[in-house]
Amino acid sequence: MSLFFKAHGKPSFGLLLIRLTVGIYSLSLGIMQANNIEDYINKVKALHFFSENTAFIFGFAAPFILIIFGTLFIMGFFTPPTSLILAVVSLIKIVSTGFFPSAGIPFNKDIIFFVCFLTTLFSGAGVISFDALLDRKNKKTKVVVTSSTEVIHTPSPTVESKSEEKPAL
Repeated sequence: MSLFFKAHGKPSFGLLLIRLTVGIYSLSLGIMQANNIEDYINKVKALHFFSENTAFIFGFAAPFILIIFGTLFIMGFFTPPTSLILAVVSLIKIVSTGFFPSAGIPFNKDIIFFVCFLTTLFSGAGVISFDALLDRKNKKTKVVVTSSTEVIHTPSPTVESKSEEKPAL
């Protein structure tokens, strides 16, 4: 009975599942948009959220941002900055289409993705990632000096001490 009431597993496994599902969605969405980039640019222009030039720039750049950073997100490489960039893209989508994009849909699905990106932004990628692998390598190469050092004080040659006596010749 304790199987149903106790939490089993590690948080890193949950972070891996978030990274895989949301990252694969972002990557596949970017690939679909990049395959027909002219239609996607026209869809962004049709929203009338951006000016004509800004809509063209965002419509052209967004698919490639999703492809590049979706791949990095899946791998768990540079996860906090990657999560921040993908969260900003999701936030722009939420603001441009609204919380309720069409009738019959309870809310914008990008809200869920935005929360997933914020989760990995603040918690990191977890143990199963390239970030953790690089962290382990950095920790192994750090040199820690624990020995004490002796301080030897020698008087400077320009200062003469009056207490010293000169030897007689």
